[in-house]
Amino acid sequence: MLKKINVPLVALTLLVLFAMIIPIIIMPAQVVSTIGVLYSFITTDLAWLYLLIGIFMVVIAFIMLTTKYGDIKLGGKNAQPHYKTFTWISMMLCSALAAGILIFGMCEWMYYINTTPFGIEPGSIESYEYASAYGMFHWGISAWAFYLMPGIAIGYLYWNKEIGSVRVSLLVGNILKDEKTSHKIMKWIIDILLVLCYFIAIMTTVGIGTPVIGELVSSLIGIENSFGLKISVIIVFCIFFTLSTSGSIAKGMGRISDFNVWLSIGFFIFVLIVGDTTFILNNIVMAIGTNIREFVRMSFNTDAVAQTGFIQGWTIFYWAWYVALAVLCGTWIARTSYGRTFKEITIANCIWAPLACWITFGILGNYGMAKELFEGYNFSGVINELGNNGVTLQVLQTMPFSKICITIFAILIFFNLATSATANGTSLSMYTSSGLKADEEPNPWYKTFWCMMFLILPVGVLFLENSIEGLNVLSTIQSMTTVSSLPVLIALYYLFVAFIKALKTDVEDGTILNYIEENKAYKWKN
Repeated sequence: MLKKINVPLVALTLLVLFAMIIPIIIMPAQVVSTIGVLYSFITTDLAWLYLLIGIFMVVIAFIMLTTKYGDIKLGGKNAQPHYKTFTWISMMLCSALAAGILIFGMCEWMYYINTTPFGIEPGSIESYEYASAYGMFHWGISAWAFYLMPGIAIGYLYWNKEIGSVRVSLLVGNILKDEKTSHKIMKWIIDILLVLCYFIAIMTTVGIGTPVIGELVSSLIGIENSFGLKISVIIVFCIFFTLSTSGSIAKGMGRISDFNVWLSIGFFIFVLIVGDTTFILNNIVMAIGTNIREFVRMSFNTDAVAQTGFIQGWTIFYWAWYVALAVLCGTWIARTSYGRTFKEITIANCIWAPLACWITFGILGNYGMAKELFEGYNFSGVINELGNNGVTLQVLQTMPFSKICITIFAILIFFNLATSATANGTSLSMYTSSGLKADEEPNPWYKTFWCMMFLILPVGVLFLENSIEGLNVLSTIQSMTTVSSLPVLIALYYLFVAFIKALKTDVEDGTILNYIEENKAYKWKN
């Protein structure tokens, strides 16, 4: 049963994980304080670094779209995709977005009315204009570009170079040699830290979504959104994870992702129709224009002079969240993108995925904004008091057939969370496995094991919320995610260098032609 599992890696990782959880139980206040100090260091002293990394990732995406390198196919020139295009993109969307896009798509603009960028006056017309645009920026091309580079790098090294594992320590074997003890130690450090960072990053996803589901369920059945209800929601996740990981990726994830996307499209169309359609469409177009006009300014803004805290609390948090998830989501992209060219992966990842996010923010966010501007609602005035949970419920209650809308929204969040956890459970079980064949999946029980383990830290965060009066859970989650991203930067560096070295070698010796379709090979021969 343990034959294809890297037992030492799993054992060491779990040992360190439980060593991290014990202080949360024993001295929660001190843990929160320590995390806050580390968070402040990263968001203030290293803000420049995260912003530059974001720009670098966008440049990589541009290169893949516009140069001959985009013609390289994962698996070789004769490789055929494992999934239909719609299913493939749906799986990519649902696994990476989870519930965050639905919740923040509806609520994020409200925060920006009160805490504004560029010194804009809170509550002004300009604050509303930038509120729509900034949400799109945080979930747009730059955001998805963080997943592209590791996805392509892992895919190339795994499928084309046939390394036989998605573990970064093995993928970077061409630069970290086993002959050197220091390199061996670095490989172990990378693997253990990556697995731990995955846990914390996924905790953000589950930790943000679970309370909202609890609030919606509480409203539907008329009971208090208590600690017990939130734990019950997590238990239901456990059951669903077990069922969804019992089959193959194609059967489970493909069907769930397709259903999720179609249900989302139907719900968005309904909201567009029952909302202020003209305002929603006009503001979507204006927000896209603002993004295009201000993209460079948003991408390089460190807030060094004004020091409002907006960039640290939002942009750097998001970039750190994406960094923390980059290798894990990259593993999923690599695994499901067999038979796809670099250009196809880039289009799906940096065009279709951001477009889906923009539609979500544009429709859900502008529905609520129209209610506030023209019908007297005050969502932005109560967002800090009620949080995402309460305000999401308030917005849904303004819709016709509100009970049905609340039910559908809860289902969407649940399936997005479940899809993400299933994908991440599969990726992490692959990461901690040994000797899997190229098309072989980890044992279902092992995928289920990791899905269950993902729930430990969200329960820990709920415990903190229940133990410390007045604790801002969203802020704590943001801080933990930001801190966890720092070790991932090291892994991303080694992964990028290993990928470039392998690619350069293949170009020089002509092996690259084995990965290019015949009708496109002329670009490399001339």
